[in-house]
Amino acid sequence: MDAHRLPRGLGWLSVGLGLTELTFAEGICKLLKLRGHAGVVRALGARELLTGIGLLSQPERRPWLWARVAGDALDLSLLGTTLSRPSTSAAVWRAASTVAVLGITLIDIYAASAPRIRRMSLPENLDVKGGPAESWRGSGLAEDVGGKGESVSTEMDEAKRHQMMQEAQIRLGLPDPETLTRRS
Repeated sequence: MDAHRLPRGLGWLSVGLGLTELTFAEGICKLLKLRGHAGVVRALGARELLTGIGLLSQPERRPWLWARVAGDALDLSLLGTTLSRPSTSAAVWRAASTVAVLGITLIDIYAASAPRIRRMSLPENLDVKGGPAESWRGSGLAEDVGGKGESVSTEMDEAKRHQMMQEAQIRLGLPDPETLTRRS
């Protein structure tokens, strides 16, 4: 999976779980036969929602991924304490919940420790207005993309070179540097 899609997916999972725990705390407690613990479930939901929002909105994702791992450890410890409670019908739900949280914990650990999860930010060559800080023309990129297999010679006439750069600009979806300089 893409290094940027996994944290984003985990962020949406956190938001969904958090909203579910906040909204249906009594029902979750009833299902697991843990009456009187709706406040704990809501607190877990608030933590999950906060972590999800952090993953989706903050450029530095690794701390939020480790926050998910810490939250999973808390969830597992709380679920572990409920496994010894009597109630055959709820025991199946408790065991299934524990297995599900354990699986999610493994995914969270993988995502948090993956070396390729980096800070999500704009490339360094973009300025605040969204245009390139330096012109991409002259980098050789336009000639490479716009050349259509032709070798680029130093004697190429300026009109042909300009046409190739415009073609490359369109293919790559790059902004026109001339209109960017006029806006400034």
